[in-house]
Amino acid sequence: MTANDHSIAKETCDAETPASEQESRINWGVIIGLTVSAISLYIAIQNLHLREVWEAFRQAQYIWIIPAVLLYLLALMARTGRWQALLSSEKKIRFRNLLPTMAMGRGANNLYPFRTGEIVRVLLLRKRNEVSGAAGLASIMVERVFDGLTMVLFLILAALIGGIPTYLRYVFWAAMGVFGVALASIYTIVLWPTPFQSIAEYFIEHLIPKPFRPRLRSIVERFIYGFSSVRSVLTLTLVLFFSISVWSAETFSYWLMMHAFGFSGMVNFHQLLLMSSAANLGTALPSGPGNIGTFDAPAILVLTWVGIPENTAISYQTLLHAVLWNTETLYGLWFMWRGGLKKADLDQTLAEAKSQISQKHAR
Repeated sequence: MTANDHSIAKETCDAETPASEQESRINWGVIIGLTVSAISLYIAIQNLHLREVWEAFRQAQYIWIIPAVLLYLLALMARTGRWQALLSSEKKIRFRNLLPTMAMGRGANNLYPFRTGEIVRVLLLRKRNEVSGAAGLASIMVERVFDGLTMVLFLILAALIGGIPTYLRYVFWAAMGVFGVALASIYTIVLWPTPFQSIAEYFIEHLIPKPFRPRLRSIVERFIYGFSSVRSVLTLTLVLFFSISVWSAETFSYWLMMHAFGFSGMVNFHQLLLMSSAANLGTALPSGPGNIGTFDAPAILVLTWVGIPENTAISYQTLLHAVLWNTETLYGLWFMWRGGLKKADLDQTLAEAKSQISQKHAR
């Protein structure tokens, strides 16, 4: 559902921060995330009319939820295939063994704030599949970058088809610049990791104030390790293919859900791409659990811009988000039940990881 709102760079910084300082940062992160979600929700529903929303729900054809969910589950499988490809240089893991870890991590994102589910995924990967935490974090870093790149590709395709509306133009150019540089950097790291590190060291030495250099060097080293560990341009290209497959399936599931409210014919392919890109780029912002608000406000704004009545757009987005949230969460909980895991086990796993970080700094 979301493209990256909690970067691995921040996780790396947290791992190197004293426990008391880290606790303060996490609390501020939660507060900021909830605030952004609240503001986004206000933007999304400030003109809400409950009677019109209720009427839209009453007339909706809920049968369309079934194919939308099936397609969304297909996207989850494509995510797992992408993760399998990213981890292949570290360890060969069977798809059926990796799918539960992916599902539980995605479900945990909806239960914990600030995308803590990604950390849960890394910890489960280490326990269930014996893959190091560093390799797990590196693979998720690559995923996040390619999710953003795919959204930019969708925006480029939308621009070629029908142009970018003025209110999204700055978002388009900013995202294009950031993720374009990221894509070039990724392939450069895979092909020439040592020269890339030398260039990064030069800029750190000459442009960064001395107190910040050790921390930034550590982040750069982990970043380079993350991408250079892939070791294959072919693997990265396969990851790009899987990323396009993931977001194509999810975008098509959004379109199927539009049938439930009877306005699928009013949204053309160009507008569908704009809605998907705006909504999923919005999830790059900090938010509460499940990207509440940050996923919804951009989608509603795009739908109202193309002529969908605002209360119908609110009804649609509410149902869409609820369906996606429940699909991910229940699928993850199902795998937890099959594996004999409980939420308390995930809480304990996170607590143990936090304790290990504290002990590391105490030494």
